[in-house]
Amino acid sequence: MKLLIIQFARPLDRAEAERIELWYGRHKWPRTRLEAGSRDLENPCSFGWAPSDDWFNLQWQRAAIRRELLAADTVAVSFQPLHAEMPETADYPVTFRRALAFRLDGPQANPVRQIRVFTDSPPTTSTLRIELDRGRHTPARFIGISTYNATTTVDRLDCASTRWFDLTVRHMLPAHRYSGDDGHVTFTLDDDQAFTVSLSSLYQLGPIWFEPLGVYLRRSEDPTSFDEYRARFRGQQTINQRVLAAQEQSLAGALNGQPNPHAVSYILACPLHPQRFRLEINGDLVMERWPVVDPPARPNPRFRNTGLGRMFFGLDRWIITARHVDPAPSPAHNLRARLGQVVVEQKAFAAPLGKPFDAILSHDDTVVAMVRFTFTNMGQTPAPARLSVRYSSDSARSRNPRDPKSSTEDDHLVPRSRLDPLIATDGIIASTLQGESVLRCMYQSTMTASAAQDAVQFHQQLLPGQSCQLLLKVPYVAVDQPHELQTLKQLDFDASLTEANEFWARHCARGAQVVVPEPRLNELHLSHLMHVAQTDLLMPDGSGLINTSVGTSTYGNFSNESCMIIHDLHERGLFDEARKRLELWIKYQGTAPQPGNFTDYKGMYYGAAGFERGAYNQHHGWVLWCLAEHYLFTRDQAWLRSVADSMIAGCDWVFRQRKNTMQPLPHSRGWERGFLPAGSLEDATDFYYWLSTNSLTWRGVAHAAAALAKIDHHEAPRLLREAEAYRRDLIRGFEINRKHSPVVRLRDGRWVPHYPSRLYCRGRDIGWIRETLEGAVYLLISGLYSPTSQQASWILDDYQDNRYPSPPFGYAIPDFSGDWFCRAGFSIQPNLLAGLMPHLDRDEPQIAIWMFFNAFAACYREQIGAMVEHPMPQLGYSNNAHFKTSDQANSLVWLRHLLVHYDDESLYFGRAMPRAWLADGQHVGIRDMHTPFGRVSLWYESRVASGRINASLELALHQPPARCLLRVRDPQNRGLRSVSLNGQPCAAFDPKTGDIDLSGMSGRIEVVCDLAGLGTGGR
Repeated sequence: MKLLIIQFARPLDRAEAERIELWYGRHKWPRTRLEAGSRDLENPCSFGWAPSDDWFNLQWQRAAIRRELLAADTVAVSFQPLHAEMPETADYPVTFRRALAFRLDGPQANPVRQIRVFTDSPPTTSTLRIELDRGRHTPARFIGISTYNATTTVDRLDCASTRWFDLTVRHMLPAHRYSGDDGHVTFTLDDDQAFTVSLSSLYQLGPIWFEPLGVYLRRSEDPTSFDEYRARFRGQQTINQRVLAAQEQSLAGALNGQPNPHAVSYILACPLHPQRFRLEINGDLVMERWPVVDPPARPNPRFRNTGLGRMFFGLDRWIITARHVDPAPSPAHNLRARLGQVVVEQKAFAAPLGKPFDAILSHDDTVVAMVRFTFTNMGQTPAPARLSVRYSSDSARSRNPRDPKSSTEDDHLVPRSRLDPLIATDGIIASTLQGESVLRCMYQSTMTASAAQDAVQFHQQLLPGQSCQLLLKVPYVAVDQPHELQTLKQLDFDASLTEANEFWARHCARGAQVVVPEPRLNELHLSHLMHVAQTDLLMPDGSGLINTSVGTSTYGNFSNESCMIIHDLHERGLFDEARKRLELWIKYQGTAPQPGNFTDYKGMYYGAAGFERGAYNQHHGWVLWCLAEHYLFTRDQAWLRSVADSMIAGCDWVFRQRKNTMQPLPHSRGWERGFLPAGSLEDATDFYYWLSTNSLTWRGVAHAAAALAKIDHHEAPRLLREAEAYRRDLIRGFEINRKHSPVVRLRDGRWVPHYPSRLYCRGRDIGWIRETLEGAVYLLISGLYSPTSQQASWILDDYQDNRYPSPPFGYAIPDFSGDWFCRAGFSIQPNLLAGLMPHLDRDEPQIAIWMFFNAFAACYREQIGAMVEHPMPQLGYSNNAHFKTSDQANSLVWLRHLLVHYDDESLYFGRAMPRAWLADGQHVGIRDMHTPFGRVSLWYESRVASGRINASLELALHQPPARCLLRVRDPQNRGLRSVSLNGQPCAAFDPKTGDIDLSGMSGRIEVVCDLAGLGTGGR
């Protein structure tokens, strides 16, 4: 607000005017300055975390104002530069205030008659031409008119005698995108169908054709007729339509259509243990403090570093020619570099000290990084092999990408760190810390070692073709006992690596396995269990429970993402591993609060013995859903009965909190009736009635109630009624909000409704986290709205056309026409949001395949055989939160669902199998995948050169699905001519889609499919 003009009931003198004070409500502003160079389009990734004020966390700020008596009863209030009230804002001397509320203090006996508030946005007047029955019949006898940030003298249009109208509206032209000054006009038809248009959108993108109701709007000075508008968009398609018309995407296409990614670090760790080394891209070794020392861990006093420990090898000054892991699921990482004619190969992995790999390690056990350097003279003349070892007890990780403004690291991404003095004697490198000698590593080599203050230099002259080795054994903590030193000395590199490979091979061979023609997918699916074990933590209390972490030595237990990891374990059939993670939340239920207007936390799932993380009100709903899913997968009635009281308490917490919004609330229009109280979304912590929080919480209580009903629990009928009432309240609130949010344009020229990410938000929210990652697609993912509904079509088209590929809601695609096919179809943080699953539910396999491959390519890093969390600030770069096991788990779940998909009633085999995977001679399949119906296996054998595809299935079902279909997607899009099941002719198939009805069958099923002619196939 820029200016207030206040009219009082009676005249006032100048002295009374000077006593007027103005207070305004703020919280994050002016630390957050959306109006001042937010760079939302240039760097949408970072902008997604922009804080925003909300109605519930305001603090009242006394404004520095000027008062001017305009008339005997009227005072103008303007603002002094901001630093007059906040000296720390001298760099921001604005004369407006960004506020969600204001309060006046003035003459008590003189009531205020009128207040007019002015902003920086200039006023204007527009005349709208409204035409009905454009493209389809408009079902209206009359249309009601209402406005927001605008005024008009008309409140009703009579459609009985005419089907076009002119409407004059007075509104503002917003000074910037985040001014909140956009004028809206809402049109309500006689059967309560309603939609809203943004006058800014009409100016910038108009005309507007609201296709669902056949209404066409333009400014009166815009001569574009409806036919001309349709001609402008003739031949243009939505992204979904383009994908359906294009050749099916492949993983190679996605990888080659995105920027080649920068290198990232790797993790060296033992299972479920806190000591995890980070191997940087230049081969340096980093020892993290968390969770070894920092709370809530039980501090290990032998972690002898004041900050992060880092061992430097200086290979960033060499030419690094290769980085790769050994064949999956080996934990060993390799780096190859060259300096002159000498080549060095570094191989590294982690091993427990003094215990076998399959032992259960306590937190006090020690993990050792085994790092071997092999130097080879590749030249024709003698050359020296050299390596400098340095150490800092107060260093940092490397960052990617480089920040040119940073003074903390050099251009090689190596932190500028204070180096510790080093000594080398008797095969030991030690540093001095706080006056004490601390062992940093043992070494074995034929190379000569010499210490010089802050470095130990290793040197050996090599003849042409000659090699030498240096082995460093780096304990995570300082070992100092004679038996430990002896054990460390005897630790053998080759024997330990063999043992490590054998252990991880056994570990990763458990549960579901996939075989597809893409080796990257096969290896990631195999290695994922290793990454999870290296990231999670066995609780130190002897309970046997496991804390699920979602980013190795970076993130703690974010319940929502932990449930994604557990969901993957469920589908793999690793139920005991899942249970040990789920029961941690049961043990600590109600022990940790979430930020929100909640009245209590009794029954809330979030606490995890101090490892819980994230102001995510959705955590509770995710855990409830995952607990219910555990029963649906295992059918373990004894277990469900043992946790039923906890789950009921979790449901009752939701139902109890809902009652707080069923009563009159200040500043409320009643849209939120029956929602959870306003609270934090996630990393965006502003308090609102969030769509994703409520949709996911409803999913949790609905699934919990359904699971308890399956065991005839006496509380199930009540919980089911409460869950249904919650569902009705949510749909009512979301539909009211949709009617008041401006329609959005698709790429084919249609305008469709927009579902905001929170109640009372009239349009797009701020940044990708709020608008995309936590947006309306959760109405479909949660099951609140049917994936085949009209609302789903609106939401999915809006996501593909406007959210995924458009800053500030998605990554920038500068050459959109050339690059959209490989760079669109996913959110920032591409593998966290399950946006492709509704397309699978809608039986749109081409779109699901396209989204899967593009999201995978954005995050997969070949050098480490794993996924990163964020390509940021743009594709090709990344943060360093890997292994990002939650995002990786999602991707692998989606991979399996291309092969075996299910919903509440049906089981689909091969629904979205990429056609290219069934090229002649290919064998594709999945073994022992678990679903809510039971365990299934599927195997395809392609003989398409002979016109045949065979399939074998094994169905061990504990509950038969209502419908079970097998699909054959021929590479040349041929349909089916004939089918046999277990040697008998079968007529229950669709020749065009390739669907074969297996409903009612179980056990072993052999299918032989003879293909029809070219072009006869469908989906």
